[in-house]
Amino acid sequence: MELTIQQGDLAFAVGRALGSVSNKSPLPLLSCVLLEAEKDGLRVTGTDLDVTCSVLVPCTVKSPGRAAVSARHFNDVVRKMPKGTLSLSIASGQCEVRYGDGKGWSKFPVQDPADFPRVPELKADGRISIAGDALSRLIARTSYAASNEETRPQLNGVLIQGSDKQVTFVATDGHRLARCVRKGAFGSLSKDGVIVPSRALQTVSRTAEEATSPVEIEIAAGKNQAGFTTQVGEYRVQILTRLLEGPYPNYEQVIPRSNPREVRAKRGDVMEAVDIVASHADNITRQVRFSVRAGRLGVSSATELGAGEHEIAATYSGEDMDIGYNAGYLLEILKSIPTEDVVFRLNTALAAGIIEPVGALPQSEEEILCLIMPLRLPEATG
Repeated sequence: MELTIQQGDLAFAVGRALGSVSNKSPLPLLSCVLLEAEKDGLRVTGTDLDVTCSVLVPCTVKSPGRAAVSARHFNDVVRKMPKGTLSLSIASGQCEVRYGDGKGWSKFPVQDPADFPRVPELKADGRISIAGDALSRLIARTSYAASNEETRPQLNGVLIQGSDKQVTFVATDGHRLARCVRKGAFGSLSKDGVIVPSRALQTVSRTAEEATSPVEIEIAAGKNQAGFTTQVGEYRVQILTRLLEGPYPNYEQVIPRSNPREVRAKRGDVMEAVDIVASHADNITRQVRFSVRAGRLGVSSATELGAGEHEIAATYSGEDMDIGYNAGYLLEILKSIPTEDVVFRLNTALAAGIIEPVGALPQSEEEILCLIMPLRLPEATG
């Protein structure tokens, strides 16, 4: 294999593929990226067998070939090389990269590419196209609510459902839930949905945010695989992932139909109050107390660490109410909502609460709904 390539192109490809390389693996080749010089460019692939990222970048190929090199070491050196043309070749069990018109060179040991895990061929039975910025938002506004516990693996991802009218992203860990909807024709996706691992979606989100073309989402439910493909300038990026096996909980059953108590407040004021008071909260439960009163909302906490209270203006005209929440969950929800004001739709101190934006989102075709379960206060009775 012999080729010439721009340093920026190689650094992008290796850096992006590195995101799918396992930090710790008993298989040495899973700590490598695969370099494949083809007629249409250099393809760089990294995988941990669950998530695979493959990037095709332009180069001039003198002779095609394949090689596997240590991902982190190769990335660390290539990104430090000066901008300009690099010469890359494979000979005598080494990958040699020359730079700076002969100013310097680096050599890297290579491993047999024949042993590198084969990238699965995706035979999709469902396919949609979505703008990259929209996909990135849908992921950001839901994936934070996915579980990271192994006891219910189907909650470690985001449920994606499609119909002729909309696409829906849902994540929950049993303590909070985030649902985002984007209107449009997405009927080629199953209304039953597929569960995409949240880790894979973090990789997808970064690429989608930079995408210069729509992201093509392909689902091969029969093979339990999904693919996300797009252009980032001249670069073709494809991310493949295994789907999580369901069934996913019937989340619609846990969303309250009628929460009669409404509290409206400035989102920034609520975040500030929670953030300050949470400094006194228990390190495990992170509990803060919401004291809802006519025209105001008090946020407080008291533990052996200390105590604090922060009061803000709020629109509320119902009965006095005290309710406990996990401060970390609250802050993540509030960060995901882009509007200036938010509304808390509440029922009792022990019932699920809904948090929604007040007014239309910047993207009128999108909707957000968040649910949070309360924490029992010592004197709470309902």
